[in-house]
Amino acid sequence: MKRTILWGALPFLFSACGDKAPELPETPQEMYEYAQKLLQPSAEMPESDFAGALEWTRKAAEQGWLQAQLDMAGLYYAGGRGVQKDFKKAYYWFEQAAKQGNNSAEVFLGLMLYAGEGVQKDVQKAMEHWRIAAAHGVAEAQYRLGRLLAQQPGTVQEGVVFLEKAAREVPQAATALGNIFYKGVQGILSQDADKAAQWYEKGAMAGDPLAQLVLAEMLFVGEPIPRDEPRALAMLRMAAGQDYPAAMARLVNVLRNAPNAAEYEQEAAAWEERLQEVLKQKKAK
Repeated sequence: MKRTILWGALPFLFSACGDKAPELPETPQEMYEYAQKLLQPSAEMPESDFAGALEWTRKAAEQGWLQAQLDMAGLYYAGGRGVQKDFKKAYYWFEQAAKQGNNSAEVFLGLMLYAGEGVQKDVQKAMEHWRIAAAHGVAEAQYRLGRLLAQQPGTVQEGVVFLEKAAREVPQAATALGNIFYKGVQGILSQDADKAAQWYEKGAMAGDPLAQLVLAEMLFVGEPIPRDEPRALAMLRMAAGQDYPAAMARLVNVLRNAPNAAEYEQEAAAWEERLQEVLKQKKAK
């Protein structure tokens, strides 16, 4: 019996015998998930495909996928993985994310406007973005907005309110409040060293090196809090341990001028060496 070949069936037969072509993503979410998959090595793909992941992330971002927009913004803001820093592109993608109500994007837009990165410097517009995020409880925005408001006589009280809210999460906000109450604002806010010390204490315990340094000085002097040299030394070590140059220099000075300085010389020399390394690194930048 003569066998008849159905030519129209050949494509089907060949595709059935070979590897099935992968289905490409169609929706923004599928595009983003596919991009993430390309970043993860597997048996089929021993090495990650960053170029492919970047392209699919861009496509997802262009179609409005929020996380893709944030990823693109962050990548252009920080650079890396073969991508050059591009503040203009970063600003564009943060702006797109902010339009979707993302508060982190609002914070970064404020930072870029304040610094003039990729856009003309505009402090007032930066504050507008921070105010949006601050209204939604974002501590970083509350801190940055509060710090600027507190510098203007007409908005000091409002600035203090925002800083107090931010201080629950941002150590530097507590330190800023310590500075405000320590100096006072003529005709608006009275000096209050005790209150300042309380805020410095909060900032220090939350890990801010500047607050640790200031609190250490208060503990050395005994004003406005009781004198406590061992705790003051501990605070200096905590701040110096964060490579804070002023604290490192102060610690070296204290150790070398202590009554039992010989016992501390090895430690003082180590801190001085580290201080020089940090200063050298900062100068190189």
